[in-house]
Amino acid sequence: MKNRESVLSHHRSARLAVAAVIAVAALTLTLTAGCSGGGGAGATTASTTQPGFATKLKSEASNTVSLAAGGDVNFGDGVTPYITSDGVDYPWTSASAVFAQGDVSFVNLECCLSTGGSPVGGKEFTFEGPPDAAVGMKQAGIDVVSMANNHSKDYGAQAFVDTLNNLKAQGIAYCGAGMNSTEAYSPAILDAHGRKVAFVAFSNIVPDGWPATATSPGCAVGWSTSKVAQTISEAKAKADFVVASFHWGIELATSPGGDQRSLAHAAIDAGADLVLGHHPHVVQGFEVYKNRLIAYSLGNFVFSPPHEISAKTVSILVALNKNGLRQAKVVPMVISSCRPVILTGQAAVSWLATVQGYCTQLGTRLDMRGERGFIEGAPETAAGSANVK
Repeated sequence: MKNRESVLSHHRSARLAVAAVIAVAALTLTLTAGCSGGGGAGATTASTTQPGFATKLKSEASNTVSLAAGGDVNFGDGVTPYITSDGVDYPWTSASAVFAQGDVSFVNLECCLSTGGSPVGGKEFTFEGPPDAAVGMKQAGIDVVSMANNHSKDYGAQAFVDTLNNLKAQGIAYCGAGMNSTEAYSPAILDAHGRKVAFVAFSNIVPDGWPATATSPGCAVGWSTSKVAQTISEAKAKADFVVASFHWGIELATSPGGDQRSLAHAAIDAGADLVLGHHPHVVQGFEVYKNRLIAYSLGNFVFSPPHEISAKTVSILVALNKNGLRQAKVVPMVISSCRPVILTGQAAVSWLATVQGYCTQLGTRLDMRGERGFIEGAPETAAGSANVK
């Protein structure tokens, strides 16, 4: 990626081949439950080979794209020993099947990727993971990450810069951060079979020294609604679709606050086609506003969760066309031994029912079909819209 507005091309055939190998291997894989309190019923036999899961989200028209997304990814803390012993692909043995189905795939990178620096003072939790974790992300199909969060500078400015460089070395785009404020607020623009998808990100949880300035590296901040709207509007002028990521909310709260909802609506009013939220470390409900999907919190993903509720998570597959949301699929997962694992059977149904309740509180209908949840967008008004199988 030469700059923040470069267009990255994707080799989907190679990605699907990798996912196929992983899926076959998962047939015989037995997962152990728990990591710092993680895991739960149904996690020990979850596999990437469940009915309907091998079907790729098909973009059947040039005006349609599919996006896969997960929540907080932290290669530090309890995750590092697993990477050291089992390799950089370990965190993705189940989740990579989700990312293989999207034209573009996204997560929130909530740690430094460096061997340098030292923990900044005044923070209870600081996270730094091994640089080669970026190799595992790339091989799992991650195309772009947000770095607009309260852990991206945990080990100081040099470790932050190291992280940017380690991502660039693997061809992974980043948004919401940069060597200066101009870069931090500029979109990462990716190519999805000829359509441009712009990613912008903002953190509303901002430790001292985190914001990017005109001359120093750091993150984009979401405190100013007008600045957020301007950033999204400028990104929209350069792309067909805009995805806005926010680091916001209250930890362990399973419903969004009024400030989250107001900012999400303002983002869509400014031109965002999809809003992805992080930071609460638990899943919150989904809302459809002006036929645009808002995921208020996607929860933890690759993580060492301290609570059972924060070990329950989801990934999403979203089909977008020029009218906004066509359809979203919610894949129930649980973090087992620090990696997200696709749930099956009654465990999947039970967790989806809980997420369905979160959505109902926000006026959103989530339909359960077997072991997946679906949110439908507005009826098609143009031929060739994508549909999630």
